[in-house]
Amino acid sequence: MRIVYALLLATVALAQTPAEKKPALVEGKVTNSVTGEAIRKADLTLTTSLMPDGGAMSFGIDALGGQVPDEALAELAKLKEAKKTFTATSDAGGKFRLENVDPGDYYFQVKRAGFVEQTYKPAAANSSEGMLHLNAGQELHNIEFRLVPQGALSGKVVDEDGDPVGDAMVSASRYSFASGHRTLAPVDTGQVNDRGEFRLGKLPPGRYYLSAEVLAIAAMANPAPPAPKDGGPETGYVATYFPRTIDVSDAEPIEVKPGGDLPGFVIHMQKSRVVRVKGTLLGADGKPLKQAQVMLMSGARPGSMRMASVNDPEGKFEIANVPPGTYMAMTMQLFGGGTSGAPAVTMQTLTVPSENITDVKLGTVPEATLSGKVTVAGDGKVAFKGLSVMLEGEGEGFIMPATGRVDESGSFTLKKVATTKYQVSVMNVPAGTYLKSVQWNGREKLGEAIDFSNGVSGDLLVTLGTDGAAFDAKVTNGDKPVADATVVLLPEDAAHRNSHTTHKESTDDAGHAAFKDVPPGNYLAFAWEKVEEGDWFDPVFVKAAANDGVRVTIGSKDNQHQDLKVIPAK
Repeated sequence: MRIVYALLLATVALAQTPAEKKPALVEGKVTNSVTGEAIRKADLTLTTSLMPDGGAMSFGIDALGGQVPDEALAELAKLKEAKKTFTATSDAGGKFRLENVDPGDYYFQVKRAGFVEQTYKPAAANSSEGMLHLNAGQELHNIEFRLVPQGALSGKVVDEDGDPVGDAMVSASRYSFASGHRTLAPVDTGQVNDRGEFRLGKLPPGRYYLSAEVLAIAAMANPAPPAPKDGGPETGYVATYFPRTIDVSDAEPIEVKPGGDLPGFVIHMQKSRVVRVKGTLLGADGKPLKQAQVMLMSGARPGSMRMASVNDPEGKFEIANVPPGTYMAMTMQLFGGGTSGAPAVTMQTLTVPSENITDVKLGTVPEATLSGKVTVAGDGKVAFKGLSVMLEGEGEGFIMPATGRVDESGSFTLKKVATTKYQVSVMNVPAGTYLKSVQWNGREKLGEAIDFSNGVSGDLLVTLGTDGAAFDAKVTNGDKPVADATVVLLPEDAAHRNSHTTHKESTDDAGHAAFKDVPPGNYLAFAWEKVEEGDWFDPVFVKAAANDGVRVTIGSKDNQHQDLKVIPAK
C-alpha cells in the first residue's frame, strides 16, 4: 500500500511540473542581392530587445546626467533583465544555423561589413508586431537574407586657392521624411587625411549631398582668438556643399547605386559670416560653474562642433568662429553632480543669430511642470492602464523627452518641461482606440509642434477615439499576390498628413495588409513594392504616384476591403 501511495504521489508531482518547452531552430542563407553570391562571416542575431546591453545602457544614462524619466528607467530595467540573445555566423557557403532557441518573439538581424544591415520581415502568420514569433519545437528552414552592397564616394576638400584642407569633416547626407518632416541627415561621415582626401564607404543606395566643414580642433584647447580691433564682422570657412555652395538648395545631388564606388568629387570650401558666443555656465543651484566644458554641435552637421573649457570663478566662456544656426549646447560639470561618479551633463537648444551674442546662460534648463487630461470621445469606456503621454523635443537640438503616466481618471503630469518646441505622442494606446485629437489651449495640435517658449501655462487635452474602422487591402501584381509590400493610408487632405494621421502596414505572403482602429475619413491608399520610410510625406513623391493611388472613404466602425495594384520598384 505504501508503495502504491508513493507511486501516486510521484505521478501527481510529475503532472504538476510544467513540461520543459522544446527549443526552436532557425536556419538559412545570406547572399549578395546584386551578384547572388554567398556571403560568409555575416553576423546574425536573434534578440528579444534592441536596447543596448547593461554596460552601454548605463553609460548612456550617465552621459545624460541621469536625466531619464523614472518610467523609462523602470522599462529599461525590465528589458535588461528579460533580454535574450542568440547569435550565429554564416559559413563559406553563406549558410547559418541557430539552434536551441527559446520560444518567443525576436528581432532577427544580420550585419556584414560592406553591406546594408538588414532586419528579417516575417510573414504575418509568423509575426508578432513585426517580430519573428517562434513556437516551441518550431523549425524554420531556407530563410534567405539578400544583403544590399554599400556604395562609396571619394574625393578631396580644397580652399579658394585649390590647396588641400587637412582638417575638415566630410558628410554624405540625404533627405528623409521618416519623422513626417523633410530633414537632411548625415548617413556617413569621415575626416580628411593630410592631403585633404576623403572616402565615405558605408552608403546605402540613394541620393546624397556631400558637404564639408572645417574642424575647430585647435581652438578647443586654447582660449578664443581675440576679436577684430575695429569691431567689424568676422568671416570663416563654413559648411560647404558640393561643389562650392553654402546653400544646400544649390548643391548637386549624387545618386549612389548598390555597390557603386564613385571617385573624384572636389568640394571647394567657402567663407561666410561667423559670430562669437559669450556667456556664463550655471549649475543646478544657479551658481556659476568654475570648472566645466561647453560644446555646441548641430545634429545635421557632424563637423560643426565648437568647444570651450571653463576654469573661471564666474563661469564665463567664449566660443569663436560659430556659424549662425541651431545647436545642441552641452554643458559638462567636470567634478560632481553626476550619477555613479560621472560628470553632470545638461543639454539644451541654442539658436545662434547672425550677430555676436554676449549674455547666454547655459548649464541650467528652465523647466516646468505641465498637467493634462486624456478623454474618450463618445460613450466608449477605455481603461487607461499603461497609457503614457510624452513630449518629444522638436528641431536639431537635443531635449530630453518629458513623460507622464495616465492615471485611472485620465490625468497626467509632465515634469521637467523645457521652454522649447515639443511634439505630443501617446504611448500604449489601448486596442480599439486611436489618437483623435491633441489640443493646447483649445487649438488643435495633432501632428504639430507646441511651442512652450513663452511658458507652459495652459490646458493640454488629449482625446482618444473609439469609432475606428478595420481596413484590409490585398496587393497584387497581375494576378499574383505581393508579399512584403508597403501599404499606406494617406489622408486625402495634404494639410492633415503627419505621423499620427497616416497609417502603414506590410503585406503577408498572401498579399494582405490588415489595418485596425483607422480614424474615419478620406484617404489615398498606395501599395509600394519598395519605398523609403516616410517618402509618402514628400509632396513631390506623392504627386508622381497619384495615378497609382486609390481613393477610399472610411466611415465610423467600418469594415472595408480594397484591392490594390502594387507600384513596382524602380
